[in-house]
Amino acid sequence: MNNILVSGCGISYGQGERPTWVKILKICGLKIKDLTGPGITNGLILNLLIDELYQNDYSYVICQLTQLGKLDVEINEKNKKLMESDSLRNYSFKNYWPSSFSRDHLAKQMYYDYLYSPNIEEKDLIIKLLHLQKLCEDKKIKLLILQGTKIKWQDTLHEKLHIDKNYSIIDDYELGIHYEKHNHTSTVITPNINYQLELTKKINDTFLHQNIEEKINKFYRYLQN
Repeated sequence: MNNILVSGCGISYGQGERPTWVKILKICGLKIKDLTGPGITNGLILNLLIDELYQNDYSYVICQLTQLGKLDVEINEKNKKLMESDSLRNYSFKNYWPSSFSRDHLAKQMYYDYLYSPNIEEKDLIIKLLHLQKLCEDKKIKLLILQGTKIKWQDTLHEKLHIDKNYSIIDDYELGIHYEKHNHTSTVITPNINYQLELTKKINDTFLHQNIEEKINKFYRYLQN
């Protein structure tokens, strides 16, 4: 049985080349079911987690939220070319196009100009998070919800969420010492390896409490050489 279930966006994406905290935990030998995806929305992040929890049991769940306003689109023959020609998101994930904010073509422009509803998106997110909380509580699963980027919560229902709303991974990264070595030529905001190690240690020390400290220290020593 996989002991830890994780979902999140590209900040945590543990199946790609970037050395994220999820990948570091895997290298340390922890049993992780990794549902993270590049550029995906909060809706898909929560859907993947909740669907998996109805099928299997876990001891820990980590939900890394992303920014509001993003868009996932199911790929079909009509929109496949739009995906392939997009300047920002020209890839797919689980047959979804994490199309995000680019306004390269009329369909995306009209969506954000006329159809996007931020209040509905926030309400949907809060309700799914509350459902995730209740599901984990009923199954006696330890749950950690992290903001990848700071969310400006408006709906008062957000007060029922068990989340540190003053903390976000990207804000913590940009205000810390490791940001000095950030690759500013990249369009990706994903924190560098030095910060990912710090974040891995923080998540383990405060939430997972697994015996991997020596393995994490080996990473630190490797980076110093």
